[in-house]
Amino acid sequence: MNSQEKVLHCYNTVADDYAVERWDELNKKHVDRLLLKEFAAANKDKGLCADFGCGPGQTTKFLYDNGMKNIVGTDLSPAMVSVARKLSPQINFETKDLLNIDYPSGHLGSALAFYAIVHFTLDQVKTCFGEINRVLKPGGDFLFSYHVGDEIVHFDKAHDKEVDIDLFFFKTDDIVELLYETGFNVIDAIERRPHKDMEYQTRRAYIWTEKK
Repeated sequence: MNSQEKVLHCYNTVADDYAVERWDELNKKHVDRLLLKEFAAANKDKGLCADFGCGPGQTTKFLYDNGMKNIVGTDLSPAMVSVARKLSPQINFETKDLLNIDYPSGHLGSALAFYAIVHFTLDQVKTCFGEINRVLKPGGDFLFSYHVGDEIVHFDKAHDKEVDIDLFFFKTDDIVELLYETGFNVIDAIERRPHKDMEYQTRRAYIWTEKK
């Protein structure tokens, strides 16, 4: 199991290299862009949106550029937040822990979390979902993604730097069950094959939910 300290160390270590690799990835990810555009259109006038686990802020900026001006990007890693602020100075970025989100209840109109749960166990995912549900307003939308399967892949190097971190895959039925248990309705759940030669070769899932 990853501790938050291991996750923090990993992303503080690789922040600059990660940003170089991922900053323009949405240009070739058509499904991601379609979902994000629909999410922005549906939620741009519903209050503050938080992009949890935003990394260098590529999804945050995409939403901002598609009309979602009331948005904040958050990440566990201060180094990632620093990179994001440099790349998109017009957007607010903050450090946040998804297992203990220091927002008051009902603070957000919507939330995004692309691959933000991939270093969590299922128990931690349940805690994370509970926290996101708490900080959303009733009826607030939550869109997130993850890798599909049941593997746990360990990395001791990332971007040629030493790390110690696990990547968790999830079965969609397990994730949907946790969503219902933590107070969400599932609106849509889709999966896609990986893009060849441009991303880690796993099936990807996207789930659009709504707080009950």
